Order: sequence, then C-alpha cells, then structure tokens
Amino acid sequence: MQGNGDSDQVKAYMRLAEQRIGAAFVADGLYCHQCGAWQGPHTFTFALRLYEPRQANLSKALRLAGALEAAVGASPVRVYSDAGVIFAEIPSPWPVTVAGPQLRGLKLAVPLGLTPRKTIAGVDFATAPHLLAVGPTARGKSTAMRAVAFHLARQNPAGRVAIVALTFKPQDWLAIGNLVNGWAVVSDPPEAARALAWLRDKMTTRAKTGQSWPAIFAFVDDLANLLGAAPECGQPLLEMASMGRAAGVHLVIGTQRLGAKGAGDALIASNIPDRLIFGTASASDAAFYTGRAATGAEKLGAYIGDALLVSDGGAQRLAVGYVSDADLAGLRQSSATLRPWQGSALAQDPPQRGETDEKGGLSGGALVRVVRPAGLLNRPPTAEDAAALRALYAQLGSKNKVYEAAGVPKNALRAVWLAQALGGVNP
Repeated sequence: MQGNGDSDQVKAYMRLAEQRIGAAFVADGLYCHQCGAWQGPHTFTFALRLYEPRQANLSKALRLAGALEAAVGASPVRVYSDAGVIFAEIPSPWPVTVAGPQLRGLKLAVPLGLTPRKTIAGVDFATAPHLLAVGPTARGKSTAMRAVAFHLARQNPAGRVAIVALTFKPQDWLAIGNLVNGWAVVSDPPEAARALAWLRDKMTTRAKTGQSWPAIFAFVDDLANLLGAAPECGQPLLEMASMGRAAGVHLVIGTQRLGAKGAGDALIASNIPDRLIFGTASASDAAFYTGRAATGAEKLGAYIGDALLVSDGGAQRLAVGYVSDADLAGLRQSSATLRPWQGSALAQDPPQRGETDEKGGLSGGALVRVVRPAGLLNRPPTAEDAAALRALYAQLGSKNKVYEAAGVPKNALRAVWLAQALGGVNP
C-alpha cells in the first residue's frame, strides 16, 4: 500500500472533500454545521451536525452515501450517526497497512486494529469469550484471526493460553502452529471433528471442577466449508459457544456469511455477539450480521482489513493489524505438536509446551523437546549453536534451565559461552 501522502496534499484533499460533502447535504435540503475531519489508516472521516435534526432529516442524511460518492468521486462512502452527529467516511487515496506488532494489549485483552481516529480497538476475551469474523473471501478474515493468535501468544505464556487452528488453508497457519502456545494445525475434517469433540468434553470436565486455565482457543478458519465436510462439528461448536466461557474455552471463527449455510445452527452465531464484519452484500445483510440498523457495513471493503467491530459497546470501524510470518517467528517457538484428541496416553490431560507455574518456573508435567547442539561442551558456540540455544531457551523459559539441559555448571567457562550465545534474553 501507499504511504500517508504529503501533508499539504492531504490537507488540500480534505478541504476539497469537506466542501463537496457539505454542498451535497445542502443540495438535498439538509443544512448542517461541519465539525471536524480525521485521517485514518484507510479512510477520511467528516463529522456534521444538522441544524434541524428531526427524525425525517436524520433518515434522509443516512441515505446520502450515493450522492456523496458522486460528489467526492470515491467509493464506497459510509454514512452513519452516533449521538446525534452524522459521520461520512470516504476511502483514503493514501491507505496504510497497520503494523500488528506495534499494537499492544494485555493478557486476554487483544488489540485488533486502528479506528479512523487512530485509536486502538480490540476485544477482551476475559469478558467477551468468543469472536466471529464474517465477510466475503479475501477481505481480511484470516489476517485478523492470525493477529489475534499473535497477540495471545505474545501476551501469555504457554501455561496460560493454548491455540488450536482448524483450517482448510494450513499454509496460513503453520507459523501459528510453530509457536510454543500452539498445539496443532488441523486441516483434515475428520480430525477436526475429533478435536472439537475432545475440546467439548474437556470443557464439560472443567466446568465440573472449576478449572478455567490454560485458556484454550480454537480458531476455525472457514466454518462453512468445515461444516460442509464434517457436519458433526456443529454440535460441539454450539455447546462451546454457549458454555465455553466459564471453562476457559474460546472460539475465534471465520465464515463468509451467517445463516444455516455459513454458521450452521443460528444458535452458534447468536451466542457470539462480538463480531468483525468485513462487508456485506446489502443493507439487509448488514442489519442481520451486526444486529443493528444503519451501520453502513455494506459500504466496507475498499481495502483488505477494512472491518466493523460490533460489540455490546456499539459498532466501530477499524483497519485490522497485519502480522507476518516473520513477526510470528519472533515469538517463542517449539517443534513439538500436541494432539490430545488422538487417543494417546496424553489424551486425558495433555501437558503444556513450556507451561509455567504461578512463579514463572517450568511445571513438572511440561512436554519439552530438549535438543543440545552436538559438541557444545568442547568449543565456543557457533552461530548455529546460538540459534539452537535460543530455541531451547524459548522452550524452557530461563537461562538456568538451559544450563541444566546442556549439563553445564553455572560458574563454568562454558556457562559464559552459553550466556554470550543467548545474548540479551532475560535470566
């Protein structure tokens, strides 16, 4: 995408657009006061107050999108109202990609992107347990879901958050599966059905014992195709959508549309009020998907990642943050895979990869694959040794545990070599 544009060029464009928008309102008999404009990542937003804010005039203003598109020469234009103010959003000629890693959250509070006013918008899974991403193909659903997984992994140790990805596009999720928080990436529909059935049973057991951690997140990328290939997935998803919160079981679902063909039983969607809408085919679909009238969701989609976040607090537009495979590779990695639904000895209570206890140490039941570089004790570490040691540190979580795994006393010369190879990681 292009950059933000030259400052003088942007100001001139905004002044001209503001004049044309105001003229379009007046031409339709709506006299107004213009009260501000903002440049966002994907849009320019203009605020107006009607001098005669009668219901008939407000309704008339909300139908002006087509006239504004003709006036400013850009499409799509979204018009909506909030607290008596009319907002007109037009696509920016200078869109920018929001760098996901620059957004910050905390624990289960995950940033999703930037609003047109460049404030961070997100979702807190501690209070809103599930998220539903809805919209046509190639609009940014998978991008948003990957960003959610990235922030969950960056903000939480593996003992607090575990991730399972069920997808027909495994190439988009392999980097997620390599995270220390990632259990597995599942692309086989029968295995996906087994995984969801296991997770539903795990939820039931946890509910009886009061356990709610680690928080387990099931990412379902392309629900419609999954239900078409494995209809038996519908019932576990329905139960988790309605009862997962108390047991620390969370769903992040992507689908192209709602209704029986897109989200299975309507009860799945009805139990997930927090949604990311990436455009709809019509105003009626927009009302159905968002549960609100006049959101303008049908006017989204000028750029990939352009979405409407719908929650109990209302609806706000945002540009979804982008996370690359390189960004994901910068988080703690693990080569181990956990598939507790496969019926192994681990199936009843699978250990966590690098799971930490309350004091931050490695818990006794952790499953860690320790690989010590060959010949490490006989020479200073090479660059390859350093990479291997850093991967070992990512699995074990502390320098002392790396020393123990390598069989090196902390005060020995070789411990100095190890410290140099590990660089600036925390002790």
